Amino acid sequence: MLVSALRRCSAGVSGAMVRAGGAVTHRRLESQSSAFRIHPIVEEALAEGQPVVALESTIITHGMPYPQNISMATQVEEIVRANGSVPATVGIIKGKVHIGLSEDEIAFLATSKDCVKVSRRDLPYVLSQGLSGGSTVSGTMVAAHHAGIPIFVTGGIGGVHRDGENTMDVSADLTELGRTPVAVISAGVKSILDIGRTLEYLETQGVCVSTFGDSRDFPAFFTPRSGFKAPCHFSGAQTGQRRPHLRPYSFRICRVRPDDRRSHSSSVRGGQSARHCGKRGDPLPAEQSE
Repeated sequence: MLVSALRRCSAGVSGAMVRAGGAVTHRRLESQSSAFRIHPIVEEALAEGQPVVALESTIITHGMPYPQNISMATQVEEIVRANGSVPATVGIIKGKVHIGLSEDEIAFLATSKDCVKVSRRDLPYVLSQGLSGGSTVSGTMVAAHHAGIPIFVTGGIGGVHRDGENTMDVSADLTELGRTPVAVISAGVKSILDIGRTLEYLETQGVCVSTFGDSRDFPAFFTPRSGFKAPCHFSGAQTGQRRPHLRPYSFRICRVRPDDRRSHSSSVRGGQSARHCGKRGDPLPAEQSE
């Protein structure tokens, strides 16, 4: 579904960033700090004002098996390049946050057995211990903002888990969307989550949630309709760019392919039987989330 979202949205991403012009702030002096490493191609693109798209890496380290994870990562980066942007996959390697990965670095994350999931909460520990891992949505947003990358594309974000009112199991992705000025484009919230409460939580965090395309139907990762409507809607990239000069605390959703007939209710039943809580594991097994 990440690939589906990219194909629908990446053509508009490059135009949005080019038109943003000076709004893209490249923190050149900090680019090679002790904790962060920006790939030379990404650094050059930012310095020249070229459009750059941040990508996460937990789908490489935890979301898909080898070697499908490598082919997926390569395909996603190629889609970004084909639409006139520079991909910046974020990953943590031996205690350093890498913004933009080489082929060897992607292969390392794809094959390593010791990688951890790294969100904002985990960054201090992982960096101090020299560990490696895949960046979650929140971890990728932190890195993208540090580098001055205003747009991040992913598959499905986390949200409020079912029974979250009792367990307090709420993804750090949601608070990150309300605190870090990076626009996130995705295929919606992962389907087994409590989507209604997730939308309410995003409203509380002050996040502008909008669909992109021909419908206000809020998708659920791999199904185009969840039964909920997005509060806002952009029909195309051009209308999406016409906004006041506010910091982009926004979450935009691209509808997945309408020919996918798997239902939201069936995915919920599968996810509830798995009973995943916290950050351990993905809400759906990889074979069900491809």
